[in-house]
Amino acid sequence: MTKRVFARVLIVGLTVFAFAGCSLGAESTPRPIPEDPLGVDNDGPGTESQTTGIGRVFMQRSDASGTSVLVAVQRDLSLDPTTAMRVLLEGPTDDEQGSGLRTAIPRDTRIISAGFVASGTVEVNITASIFSATGEDLVGAVAQIVLTLVEIEGIDRVSLVVDGETTEWPRGDGTLTSRPLTEFDFPGRALSSQPDYPAIVEAER
Repeated sequence: MTKRVFARVLIVGLTVFAFAGCSLGAESTPRPIPEDPLGVDNDGPGTESQTTGIGRVFMQRSDASGTSVLVAVQRDLSLDPTTAMRVLLEGPTDDEQGSGLRTAIPRDTRIISAGFVASGTVEVNITASIFSATGEDLVGAVAQIVLTLVEIEGIDRVSLVVDGETTEWPRGDGTLTSRPLTEFDFPGRALSSQPDYPAIVEAER
């Protein structure tokens, strides 16, 4: 073997030895892999218990005197009338029911359509199941719908129809109207959402 060939063999041998020394050996015993290697807690509340989001819907609660008041709760929803109505009709979550919240809207009420019919006015077409609610519950149900929808930017009035037909609805004072409803039709129903009435300024005499 020439000196040149011997040198090449020696270099190759040293290189192989170096790589072998840097490699990781196999573990002698099996090691369990954690189910959640990132440490994320997957035992948190499900979607049905979440009450945070970018939008709000209104539920009902009885105050100390037994009077029903509306309470705004947060939801993850896109800010359009159809989505807002669908989320509203789902009612309170389990956690919200545990805290005393409920909905006055009958459970089998369904939305048929929702859309703008004029600037600031949205028409909501729902099924006649809403009339399963009567008296104060019907007032509360209508107030829940109106106050939820006027939360959406660009909506000031809600025209509520049943199976495509115009009908009369009770306002907060018990009177009936077939015109589009606003939050001013339900004063004091949800104090946190009620805007101030325009101030009346008397002219100087």
